[in-house]
Amino acid sequence: MGAAASGEECAGGDAREERLARFAAEVDWSKVFDPYSGGRYGPEALEQLWASEWATADDARMNLQYASRGDGTTLLTAAAEVLPFFVEAALDPVVTVRRELLETITAIAVTANTHAGRAATARRDSTSHPAVDPAWPPVWERAVESLLPLLCDEDDDIRAAVPAALAQAAHRADEFVVLFQERYGREPFEHVAERLVLGIGELASHAVGRREEAIAWLRQRLTPDDKDEEPGVDEDIEVWLAWLDAPCHDVRLSAVEALRHVLPGHPDPAYAVATADVLLNSPSGVRRSWSVSVITEADARLDDDLPGRLALAHALLRHDSAEQRRGGLLVAASLMRRWRSAVPELLPVVAELVDDPLPDNRTDALRVLAMCGTAAHPWADRVAAHLTAEGEPHEPVRRHAVRALSRMDDARCVAPLAELLTTPSPGFLNQPNPWSGRDGKADHADFLDVLAPLTTHAGTLLAPLLTRIERTPAVERETLYMVISRWHQAGTPLVPRLLELLGTDVHLVTAAHALHRIGPRGVAASRRERLQQVLGPPAFWPDPAKIDPFAFRHLTGDDEPVLALLRSPEESGFPELGDEARENARIRACIALGPLAAASAEWLREMFREALREEPAPWRDVPKAVTRYARALWRVTGDAGEVLPALMKSTEGSAQQGYKTPGGVERLLLLAEIAATHPPATERAARRLRATARARLAKNNRFEAMALAQGLWTLTSDPRQVTDLLEELLRTCPPPGKASPTILDPLALLAEVAATAPQAVTPAIPALLALVDTDERPVDHCTWHAVRDDDRLRATAQTILDLARRGTG
Repeated sequence: MGAAASGEECAGGDAREERLARFAAEVDWSKVFDPYSGGRYGPEALEQLWASEWATADDARMNLQYASRGDGTTLLTAAAEVLPFFVEAALDPVVTVRRELLETITAIAVTANTHAGRAATARRDSTSHPAVDPAWPPVWERAVESLLPLLCDEDDDIRAAVPAALAQAAHRADEFVVLFQERYGREPFEHVAERLVLGIGELASHAVGRREEAIAWLRQRLTPDDKDEEPGVDEDIEVWLAWLDAPCHDVRLSAVEALRHVLPGHPDPAYAVATADVLLNSPSGVRRSWSVSVITEADARLDDDLPGRLALAHALLRHDSAEQRRGGLLVAASLMRRWRSAVPELLPVVAELVDDPLPDNRTDALRVLAMCGTAAHPWADRVAAHLTAEGEPHEPVRRHAVRALSRMDDARCVAPLAELLTTPSPGFLNQPNPWSGRDGKADHADFLDVLAPLTTHAGTLLAPLLTRIERTPAVERETLYMVISRWHQAGTPLVPRLLELLGTDVHLVTAAHALHRIGPRGVAASRRERLQQVLGPPAFWPDPAKIDPFAFRHLTGDDEPVLALLRSPEESGFPELGDEARENARIRACIALGPLAAASAEWLREMFREALREEPAPWRDVPKAVTRYARALWRVTGDAGEVLPALMKSTEGSAQQGYKTPGGVERLLLLAEIAATHPPATERAARRLRATARARLAKNNRFEAMALAQGLWTLTSDPRQVTDLLEELLRTCPPPGKASPTILDPLALLAEVAATAPQAVTPAIPALLALVDTDERPVDHCTWHAVRDDDRLRATAQTILDLARRGTG
């Protein structure tokens, strides 16, 4: 036994050495490297595909896949070098990652086809795009030929993985359509048959002679396969057994997906009929239970077939299977996020499931009602029945009932919310998670989302909120303070109550930080001595137990602590800061104090000149420090002439530089701010901002273009300067839910323009009407905030329209 084992080890070692030698000789390893770090690979990287440990083999596969296609946008030179050995490993039964290798081969082939398409487009449009590696096509052709036997492999997982790879052979689409159809007729496993159907859909999009035949075949798959008439068992037992063993598949969901792929933009009611029949019933009429992911993915394939999707949602919501009902809730949420008309259509049925026997379904129903906000208020009583432990035994359901009522602005949520604010683990996040609730996944509610709408109950919730802030890490507090700012902006009188708290030991520092954010300067002058007890040095993160000199100055009107920052550490009375922190504090102090910091003017002049002499970073036109010192010097001296020439010179090429980082227009915005106080420079500065904004728009840099439009409006208050910029931003900014600026930003500025000059927004009326009247929401449909975002967008657009009509009426 030991001798046999030793012999096997020897043979294995010989095979490994043979492979290493072959890989070293047959691969040009200078072409196989990490595309970002530049790290090189060698023969061992390929040899590890044969490792007995799955994790080792899969790591090697992923590393080589990354070397071949990077992030998936470009075919790299490594692809042609390693593909033959990916195929060799996929064909070897001893390899533990055969299925994963076939997925890698598919991914590389997809990248190659995409890359080739972009290169062809570039040649046609006379633009620049690298051509596909000339070594790739013959290597890929040989790989395709070698992969064909895997359609009949003994392992059904391998048979299921290979069609996707072969379907990327667009040049053999007509041939492979027939091959896949023949294999489908012999395939015993339905999950493999589904992959063959998807492969035929991919091939049909490239086929020429057999395209229509492939589409017709796929349409036949929209009904379950039928066997021929059963032969008599007594006539020929062999014939009967063959009939019995003949495969008969139900691949309707895959057929819908394949047809949607080959016929994009051509919805067919038959897709919804087939999908509903599969998800609701089996061919025999017996109920089937599908996973939620299968249900939501099948619904999403119906895309813009609103009537078909609404019918499916209604049927799922009323299904007697809890899993189907849950899938129905997520389908309903998806439709409501996309279409305004879906809300009144589905909301009454969703509201019934607030009382579903399954707690998860009750939670999801409440989540959907919360998403719809005040539109769900007719069902507030049903929701309120789940607030207490007596009415609802499951805590997550109670919490979602609180959230739903808060979004409806129903007072019954206030008492439980106040209790949750003082609970160590309330179930609500202290700050929003930007990835929560995307792509149909469950969203995690945060306190800003739950508390901000309750402006009329802010007086009751303020003290519990301050308690929550004090129990929250300093880095997470800003969002909670934002709640207080939102209440204040909505007109809630919070300042008197916060001032009262400054006279007590309860919430002293927290109330001071809140007042700093919402109160006017000097609001707490009468509490100066009290606040001096908690005065601390400036800090990168606010000290939870202190207020810094800048907050103290704002609250009390006392400049002394900020002036102290301009003195030496021994004279200031504050602990000594590091060099960078001390310089930042000194610049902030100069900006805040203005002429009171006149003693620092010469220091600022020297630092400003020195900053102008520094070499800028590659992504900036001038060193970053220039803008800070220019602002501080101007604030201290009040002399625009000290800084305007340098700012004009450093921005003279801004319109020619089409793209810079979002911070790259800071000095242009400072130029506008200074020019507003220096009329001789106003017109020249306005021309520069406008020209740069147009250049940024030409390069699709909406970040800087939006900031410049805002600065231009602040400088000139002239609608002619900004309306065309805002119209273009309305066309180019993404919907709410994406990275700012979204379409809400130019809309908000356009509302300011309309309030001043209603006739100026007339050219934007068609675009505004489209935003207001469309049924499909012009927002990001992938987030649970879609309804709320759309409500904001629609309200802002309607406000502008009303102003425009009033001005032209």
